[in-house]
Parts: sequence; C-alpha cells; structure tokens
Amino acid sequence: MAMKGAHSKSSGKPKYDPKKRKFQNKKSSADDNLSPANKKRALKHERQSHRKHASSVQPAKELWNQLRVKTNDKETNIKLCAELHELLKGKCLEVAMQHDASRCVQGVLQYGNEQMRLEVVKELCGGDARKDDDTKNQNVNLAELCKIQYAHFVVLKMIKYGSRDEECIKLIVKSLKKQMTKLAIHSVGARVVELLFGTFPPKSVAPLKLELYGPQYALFASVNSTGKDNSPTLPSLTEFVEDNPDKREPTLAHLQALLQKGLDKSLTGFGYFHSLLLDYASIASPEDIRSFLTPALAEHSLHLLSTRAGTKVVCECAAYGTVKDRKKMLKCLKGYTRSSLKHRDAYLAVLRMCDVMDDTVLVNKMLLGELHQNPDNEKNEDDEENKPSPILDLVLSDTGSKLFLLLLVAKEEMSSSDDDKATPRWHKLLDPYEVSALHQNPTVTENGEEVPTSKKESGTRRREILVYLKELLVDVCAKHTEELMRSKSGSKVLIEVCENFASEELFQAIVDVCADDSEDEKALPLFEDPVGHLTMKHLFLSESKKSSDDDDLSLARMFYAKFEEELGSIATSNRGAFVLSSLLQTCVKDEAKKALKSHKKEITKLAKGGKDVKKLAGCKVLLDALK
Repeated sequence: MAMKGAHSKSSGKPKYDPKKRKFQNKKSSADDNLSPANKKRALKHERQSHRKHASSVQPAKELWNQLRVKTNDKETNIKLCAELHELLKGKCLEVAMQHDASRCVQGVLQYGNEQMRLEVVKELCGGDARKDDDTKNQNVNLAELCKIQYAHFVVLKMIKYGSRDEECIKLIVKSLKKQMTKLAIHSVGARVVELLFGTFPPKSVAPLKLELYGPQYALFASVNSTGKDNSPTLPSLTEFVEDNPDKREPTLAHLQALLQKGLDKSLTGFGYFHSLLLDYASIASPEDIRSFLTPALAEHSLHLLSTRAGTKVVCECAAYGTVKDRKKMLKCLKGYTRSSLKHRDAYLAVLRMCDVMDDTVLVNKMLLGELHQNPDNEKNEDDEENKPSPILDLVLSDTGSKLFLLLLVAKEEMSSSDDDKATPRWHKLLDPYEVSALHQNPTVTENGEEVPTSKKESGTRRREILVYLKELLVDVCAKHTEELMRSKSGSKVLIEVCENFASEELFQAIVDVCADDSEDEKALPLFEDPVGHLTMKHLFLSESKKSSDDDDLSLARMFYAKFEEELGSIATSNRGAFVLSSLLQTCVKDEAKKALKSHKKEITKLAKGGKDVKKLAGCKVLLDALK
C-alpha cells in the first residue's frame, strides 16, 4: 500500500476535477492571464501564421486597410497599391482563395493602374506564376475560382475593372471557354456569368453564349476573334436552327436539361437565365412551351418580370398555358399590378393576362382590383370629391396607359387606310415589339388539330373587363380633363373613352378646359399647347367618321356653341388653325364656314406670309378647308 501511495504521489500526473472540468495542478502559462477575447484573437493569429504566404498576407491586409480609406488622395492610393501589388506578385492565386485575404487582390484590381491590373489578370488566367509544387493549386483555373465563395469576388472585380481593356477581355474570355455550361447552373458561378454578359461587349462574349446551346455549337464557339474588323459574325439560335433543322431537337433537349437544373437551383433572378428561357421559347413549339416551360415557370412569373426577355417568356407562357397554369401566374401577380404597369417591361405581362384569360371575373378580382384603391390613401381621405382618381398615374404613364388602350380599342377594328392591307387600329397604339408579344389567337395542336388556347372570343373578354373599369375611366377623364389633354399618353386614353363612353358631362368638361386659362402661368393656352391642340384635332376627326343626327350628342356642336364668336381669333394662331380645319369636317362645318367667312382675308394673309407676316402652315390648311 505504501508503495502504491508513493507511486501515485510521485507520478506528477495532474488530477482532473469533474466539477470545474479541468486539471487542478495544471501548469500556468502566459495565456492564462489573457481575457477570453484576447485568447480567441491569439489563437486566430496562430492559425493564420501556418497558412501559405502568411508572411506576405499579414502586411498586405494592413496595406489594404489603409488603401480603402475614402479620404486618400490619388497619389497615396497609387503608392499603397504599388506596395500591395509587389507583396502579392506571384501569389495572387493562393491568396484569392483565402476568405480574409482575397480582398487584397481585389484592392489591386480596383485601385491599381492598367499595368498592375493586367499582370494580376494574366496570373489568374494564364498560370505563368504557378511554379510551386502544389499540384492542387496548379489544377485550379479561372473557372474554378468562379465557383469558390470568396474567390469569385476577385473574378467579379476583374470583369468590372477590366472591361475597358481589350487584352483583359480576351484573357478572361479565353480562360472561361468550354466552362460556361457548368458555371451557368452553379449557385456561385451564376453571379460571374451574369456580370460577364452584362459588362463585356456582346461580340466578345458571343462565343461563350453559344456554348450554352449545346455541343453542336462547338464549331462556332471555338472561333477566337482576333480584332474588331476580323471578328466573325456568329449566328443567333433562331438562325442556326432555321439553317440546320436537324439540330433543333438536340438543341431543345440540351436547353431543357440546362434550364431544369437552373430552375432547381432557383436561378430565375438572373438576366442571362431569362435570355436562355427566351431562346428556348423562340425555337420551341407551342406544345413544348405548354408541357415544359409554363408548368416550370408558372410560380416564378414575378421573378422574370425584371427584364424584357423574361417578360416576353411570361407572355408566351400565358399564351400557351393551361387554365390551371394561368391561374398560378395570376396569383403571382396579385398585389403587383400597379407597379408592374409602371415598369419598363413588366406591363406586357399584365396586358397579356388580360388578353388571354377566359375567367374575366378572376382577372377583375385578383389583377385589376388593385386599381380601384388609391395609392395615396392618406391624402384627401375625408374629401371624396377632391380625391384624385386611383388610375390617374397609370393613365398618364406611357406603359400603364397601354392596358386601357388595349381594352378600349377592339383588336378586330381596322384602321381607315387606302392601302389594300389595312392594319388593325390597335397596332398604331403599340410598337412592333408589343404587337409581337401580344400576338392574336394562340393555338396548340391536339389530336392533329389546331385548338385555340382561349375559348372566349377576344372581343367578349375585352368587353367584360371594360365593364369593370368603365366607371374608373369615365371618372378620371371627367376629373382630370386638362391633365389628360396635355399629356401624350393621357390624351390617347381620353380620345378612346370619348369614343366608347361619350357623355354630355365629359364633353362639357373638355369644352370648359378649352375656354379656361390654365392656372399655371408658364403653361400655354390649350389651342397653343403642343399636345392639347392635337387632342382636340383628333377628337373632332374621330367624331367626323361617325354618321350623326341632329339629336345625337356631339362635341363639335358644344364646342361651336361655346366659341362661335371666338373662331376668328383661334384661326389666326398656327395650332388653333389646325384645330378648326378638323372642326370643318364635322357636322358643324357649314356653320363654322359662315363664322370664318369674315376672317378669310386675314387667314389668307397668314397662309401666304410676307415681309412683316410669318407664314403659318396651319392657316394654309384651314384656307384649303374653307375653299
């Protein structure tokens, strides 16, 4: 027993205390006197000291902290950046992959001169400086850096600050060749692809885009442009498929697999992905769009509306989708109708949904119900009469007004033209791109027959939705007549509302605006306003096309009754003369000619002009109308 006790006492092993969870007789060290935060910091520095290039990274981080100070002058930044570049020369690849040191390489790319930036790009793209024995780093290329969480920020800086240097562009594009298919569906690499396609010139990245279409494009993608004049013209996807019909199916299969992987990783927020979806839709049949594209994108419609390509895809999905898919798309847009109508591109999706949805009650409830609520609820809450119309901002908007024009003008209505090929009048209210996105009567093939995707006639759908918005449209035209008459977008809506829902109250509001001077001193009288006089002219021309009886409501009669004695003064102004020339084509032409007969001499003088009199084109047109 004595031997055992003596052995345990002299063994010198520390005794463990389970309550304190440590050994009682542990030897003290200098770290015991440090606070927990300092211990953690010391441990961190010790670990970093064992990393590769630690002797260079530590001073590089100190230089970067000085370099990022916003109060530095240009000379200070150049000096600090030169020191930083010298420290990292030949080590940029390994440093770029370190989470706390990659910002140092970014600093050289951001603050360095063209020579420093080019050397870093060459090192990361070419690999000339990789002379160490580390085989792992030797196999790392620029495409691999794009997939690393911290290293991809270095690539983003390369693209951003190297976009003006042709040599940098060539190096980066060359290093990323044959890697785009993997990067485009990588959660981190997708950010690099997005910035690459959005920053570099389209001709430079065209070979990289072609890689996304499949291996059959390898011949075109492998062409390396040598200069601006010698750059080859690469075909678009549609052109390639038209020239090679046998390549259509493999291209569709490749794109479908690629897009499915991207959808699984939620890449619908990237612009290049929207372009890929549009490329697929441009060569796919309506049946392919209905079976693959629409079900996959129905619940992601809102994410696609940020770009023009994505909006066009949503329009195609709405055109060829099933009733169930259209309802899903409608739910995605619920609550975003107003913001979408004022967006540069997204308004087309709202127009398309109203144009193809058979369930107009659901459209009115989920999509257009938002338009009945005033966006500024706090303003004039108690004063209902002075409260602005909830759709005033949309009617005055160039994009928002297109919804009301689409509903007010029948698609089947032809424009009055002498040409054999008369075009629908609604084509004149939209640009060619909008007309292509809102193409008529989409059909799919079922059992060998062409079947329309919408059962109702377009005119029936239009009238049902228009009934729901009639009160709003008449109200905004009556309350804000002057604003609409002086606005290009608003005047178009006002003219169509007068044609569809003519009323004495609305016509009286128009005549009163012509009679009253604007409250704004800088504003021109309505007959001299660049837009206002055209509004009156088109209102009279629109009325002149209708056959009217003496008992019919007429804006021209109300206007003539108000301005019978003032027609002479209106005729002596250039724009006013244009308005009266259109008035002479209405039902009051005989009365107006008699009223202007006494002013014919003065109108003739202004029409011909002279030394002291300026020649007015409007008076010449009016004089011809009087003759």
